Amino acid sequence: MKTIAGARWVHLGLALCTLVVVLTTPLYAFVRPAFAEWQYQRRSFPSADRFGAAERTRLSSALIDYLRHRVTYEEMAALRTDAGDIAMRPSELSHMADVRRVMDGLCRAQAIALVLLVAGGVALACTGHHQVFSRGVRRGIELTGALCVVILVAATVDFDSFFTTFHQLFFRNGTWLFSWDDTLIQLYPLPFWITAVIGYVVAMVIEAALLWGVTLLVERQARPTV
Repeated sequence: MKTIAGARWVHLGLALCTLVVVLTTPLYAFVRPAFAEWQYQRRSFPSADRFGAAERTRLSSALIDYLRHRVTYEEMAALRTDAGDIAMRPSELSHMADVRRVMDGLCRAQAIALVLLVAGGVALACTGHHQVFSRGVRRGIELTGALCVVILVAATVDFDSFFTTFHQLFFRNGTWLFSWDDTLIQLYPLPFWITAVIGYVVAMVIEAALLWGVTLLVERQARPTV
């Protein structure tokens, strides 16, 4: 790069894009009906007081499909239990709409970060600045590692506080609090989220390791042959 300051800004931009991509990509793996079904099949997972196993899976799949834009709000609101009752209260429907808005925002942020990361990598490769790209991505991986440590420590020390803080970052106060017998809690009790958080962090670590390997490959390919 022409100036040290310029290189620093490029490093920072690449690092932030890397962090956003690594942070959001696991959503596509965990926000799936199959993940909830796997949780329900675990022997240690608590059963629902209100729903049978098949009913629980059916309702959960519909809610997750709503987050994935495969079910409309009206279809979700019309969901009924096996007994014929409306499955979701208005406050639960409102929260699901909020969750989908947050997810949509994260997916848009990921798309933008990924485009910038790829475009920046191509531009730097074409101008012979492979190391600038590698260092920027590695800085992002280091930020990701620090975030993973913070998440794991916070979740391990006091998961309830961690869970509360997470929701306060994205949702209005009180809009995400429900009773034990509400559908959302029956479908997704606390053990569901503990396993999800652990799995999410593991996925981020794997992503980060793969990206680190990519930076090593880029630098190796850029080395002049003797």
